[in-house]
Amino acid sequence: MKATKGRGVGEIMIRLNSKPRQDGQLDHRASLLGLRAATAAILAAFLLITLSVNTVQGKEEKPSRTVLGVVSDENENPITGAVVTITDLQTGKKSATYTGADGAYLYAGLEVTRDYEVQASYKGISSQLRKVSIVDPRSRVTINLRIPPPKEE
Repeated sequence: MKATKGRGVGEIMIRLNSKPRQDGQLDHRASLLGLRAATAAILAAFLLITLSVNTVQGKEEKPSRTVLGVVSDENENPITGAVVTITDLQTGKKSATYTGADGAYLYAGLEVTRDYEVQASYKGISSQLRKVSIVDPRSRVTINLRIPPPKEE
């Protein structure tokens, strides 16, 4: 079987290697079988491509939110080792992390359909409680937290 370009624009002809019959005519059954085989191969390729596209589309990640920021003191110096707690207000689940040397923290993979509260604490002193709302359309929310100086008694 050989595919060649026909006379018309975009026209493709399938030419089969058929032997002439004794009466000089081509055996059309062989041509028909070759055409069916070519059609089946094209259909199989189409199905394979369709399944591949559907598999890739099915693995799309659902939207998520990232909350990040820096914990600092009253002079805007970063605080290393502060505890930053995030609370899912729908489930009450709390997660905590420590700030790095640059005072930074990060929570990734949070659900956009949930409200959260974020608060930092260091040496028994806490920052203001800050809220991340579902009505906020941002996928990346920066919340810098400030730890006030200790109160003198």
